[in-house]
Amino acid sequence: MTQNGTGTGNGITKKEKELKIVIVGDGGCGKTSLLMVYAKGDFPEKYAPSVFEKYVTTISLGGKEIQLNLYDTAGQDDYDRLRPLSYQEANLILVCFDVTNPTSFENVLIKWHPEVKHFCRETPVILIGCKTDLRKDKECARKLKAMNLAPITYLQGEETQQQMNAELYLECSAKYKENVEDIFRRPQKQLWPSVESRRNVRGRSALYFEAKRTLGWLEHLSLLQGECHW
Repeated sequence: MTQNGTGTGNGITKKEKELKIVIVGDGGCGKTSLLMVYAKGDFPEKYAPSVFEKYVTTISLGGKEIQLNLYDTAGQDDYDRLRPLSYQEANLILVCFDVTNPTSFENVLIKWHPEVKHFCRETPVILIGCKTDLRKDKECARKLKAMNLAPITYLQGEETQQQMNAELYLECSAKYKENVEDIFRRPQKQLWPSVESRRNVRGRSALYFEAKRTLGWLEHLSLLQGECHW
């Protein structure tokens, strides 16, 4: 990825032809599998918690080749203080949950929406329901039923999307590559024009306010950790 805006010879810098997408959600909710399937075409058969990874791929929009820089983040509480670094200059945030894990769904509004809203107030957000193939998995259904629980429905996802004021609610199965392409292609068609226009008004002041938001969030997080033992 080019950080210094080196020219490409056609009047458009490389950085202007890039989009930064950050994906967040509870650990194990399926966000890493989603990125790996989209960027590499490979589904990881074994779960390995990611810390902070970057995947790069390209997409064609309006005759332009756009580089997508996909930032995977760690959902575990141990990384709450490092994760804000990933949000800087993000063009899109994907908030993910596991449709067969009610806790990960509840954390969308409890944890992820407040965090994203704090650091990325003007950045578009899309809510993603992952692992839809497990809705029909008998073993998964049995375990949920034993706890008097059920998979999260599409309607529930839409209701939460509205509460978050997110742009879209989409679902996918990374394992079977269902709707994976749509998650990354559909939003970019809507976002790319606004991203180009926003770049014309960003300046050094953005760095100042970003620093203030980060410090404010860390203070807020410290209070929460002291009171709630996250």
